[in-house]
Amino acid sequence: MTLESFRSFSADRAPGSAPLPVQIAAEVRRLITTGALRPGDAIPSSRAVAGDLGVSRGSVTAAYDQLTAEGYLVARPRSATRISSDLTLLTQPPRPGPPPSSPRTTLPTISFLPGHEPTGPLADDPTWRASWRDAVRRTPTLDPLGEPALRQAIAQHLRLSRAMVVDPGSIAVTSGARAGLGLLLNVVGSSVPADPRSRLPRVAVESPGFPGLRRLLTQVGVDVVPVPVGADGFHRASLNDAHSARPVDLVLVTPNHQYPLGGALPARARQELIAWARANASLLVEDDYDAEYRHLGPPLPPLWQLDPDVVAHLGTFSSVLSPAVATGYLVVPERLRPAVVAAKAALGATVSPLAQLALARYLDEGGLRKRLGRARRRLAAARAEAAALLPELGEHGQVQDTGHLLVIETPPLVAARWREAAAAKGLLVGDLADGWAGGSPRAGIVVDYGGHEPARVRRALRLLATAAPRTP
Repeated sequence: MTLESFRSFSADRAPGSAPLPVQIAAEVRRLITTGALRPGDAIPSSRAVAGDLGVSRGSVTAAYDQLTAEGYLVARPRSATRISSDLTLLTQPPRPGPPPSSPRTTLPTISFLPGHEPTGPLADDPTWRASWRDAVRRTPTLDPLGEPALRQAIAQHLRLSRAMVVDPGSIAVTSGARAGLGLLLNVVGSSVPADPRSRLPRVAVESPGFPGLRRLLTQVGVDVVPVPVGADGFHRASLNDAHSARPVDLVLVTPNHQYPLGGALPARARQELIAWARANASLLVEDDYDAEYRHLGPPLPPLWQLDPDVVAHLGTFSSVLSPAVATGYLVVPERLRPAVVAAKAALGATVSPLAQLALARYLDEGGLRKRLGRARRRLAAARAEAAALLPELGEHGQVQDTGHLLVIETPPLVAARWREAAAAKGLLVGDLADGWAGGSPRAGIVVDYGGHEPARVRRALRLLATAAPRTP
């Protein structure tokens, strides 16, 4: 037995309370009857217990003597005092615990789920370590929109990587894309006229589309309106019908890499969507979630460039640095900037100012550009591995490589069995049907190999092929 058994005990020294030896003796009896102390256990010396409880040694000795006289303790010369072995009937049997776990029979779990791209360790990046050393020597400004140094660095990053000329004053630092969308919901929701059916914004989403941000909308109780998306973009008739029933306040779009089929919004559809937003006083929220990787073909311009007054641009560093960095940004239209500043001031900082200063230095020193260069080379090698295995996977369904996602369409029952068989082998893959917010979803599996080392991609896809259900 150790002193840990007494840690929860606190002596009552209030006037009229029982003497300390009586309290200590009562605590030992309780520990015995609950099974915390068991017959044969040695108890700590009176000196040790007195020091730990902050009482006199005499109080502990008196308690031990009383318990010995009652038969709870047994003291022997030149030996530790122990709980009497005759107290077996007083102790409560231990509560049954869960059965022992069976030996591990599956491989270590590897996630190829969409949106779970791994990143290399930042601790190995000398520029990242130097950026943190520099940050702790600087004084944060605690600006509500985020540290000015980081907003200036993000503006520079957007200019070099996306040809976006952005005023740093229109950038709000967030803890990621979800936080940025939540901030917009807060701001737009406060300006939505009172409606007996809903005071929350009404948000149109792509169907199919990436389910991550859609889950946030569902969790906060927003009225989510799924709008079908085809090769020519949003089905404008469906969007018009949704707006005529009740105004759509926000439209969440991924114009440059639509999930899960990898299409991009055509130029004409972009112009029409911008015109629709202007005419209907709606805000377009552009989720440019993987623009840095430029998966296939030349980089496409962001929707924001067509009209910064009706487009809010969401970005995050989680996928290119690490989810642990938990930092993103929101490019806010000028008309919403005062409300965003007020909301950020009310909510307080969601990203550590020191982390912001470190990230600003990392961007300024070119750390992100170098990291992205390595990531793109790794992705190109991983894509080559995936291409080599497409014929083998194609035996089990229609396969499409969208740049970092493999989409394999199969009948619903086959897809479910395939995912289960892969999980039993330690490989997690996504459900194609999750991309649809309504209508008739297409069945199959989704494999996100972006960010994985080429050798791991080869092993995972071979394992996936062996896990495919065999048709009779």
